[in-house]
Amino acid sequence: MTNFPGAQPDAEDVRHEAIVCVRLRTTVAGSHLLDHLRAQPYVAAAWWIAADIDAVVLLSAPSMRELHRAVADLRLLGGAQDADTHMVLRKMSLAAIS
Repeated sequence: MTNFPGAQPDAEDVRHEAIVCVRLRTTVAGSHLLDHLRAQPYVAAAWWIAADIDAVVLLSAPSMRELHRAVADLRLLGGAQDADTHMVLRKMSLAAIS
């Protein structure tokens, strides 16, 4: 991807990303979700969470259709009772402006 202002990203560089907060069904073991995530091509990262949710999953897909499918698979095949999806818009610059 070209990083100068106004540049258009190459088609193969465009990614659609989402952060998904997952709460598992009470009858589903965490190992089931882990096995599902390991087999999915669009899972970029995942974390176990100690909160009202069980896990957070970062998905990255080349199209919105594939991203929606990956979220649906979390619900249908991954054992999620709830899968709240938040689209990633852009990375924040944490560098101080001088």
